[in-house]
Amino acid sequence: MIDNAKRRERVKTDPDEQLLTMLKSGDQRGLQIALNKRTSEALAALEETIALYSGNPDITFYRLGGQRVYTQDTAQSAKEQIMDMALSDTLLEDPAYTQSLIASLGSTSGANELIMSQLAARPQALYHYQLLGVQMQLAHLVGGK
Repeated sequence: MIDNAKRRERVKTDPDEQLLTMLKSGDQRGLQIALNKRTSEALAALEETIALYSGNPDITFYRLGGQRVYTQDTAQSAKEQIMDMALSDTLLEDPAYTQSLIASLGSTSGANELIMSQLAARPQALYHYQLLGVQMQLAHLVGGK
């Protein structure tokens, strides 16, 4: 579980419809386009896609910020939990929680790349993982409005 203060509601902006169509269809080019756009509308398209894939319109997202201590043990535990969730197709069940695990990987451990290479054989799980990661990046870039 994560603290409610680390959860963020969906943005209150209409999604970029063209981007939403790409993301909903699983077109991975949409992930890079969303990052390049750096708009609230692009963020809304990512969040709407995640909500649709999760089947829950009331999902919340992880709020980046504050200080975290990254250790090998926390990164390993997070990696194991993410892989278990990917194999059971529950990455999007609680996006905020999954994203907190992604944040626990840290940026220097190489764990993110390892997870993505392991998920390559499971394209849907890989796409869900990428949606969550890109959503966090874009929310940070546009201020998580």
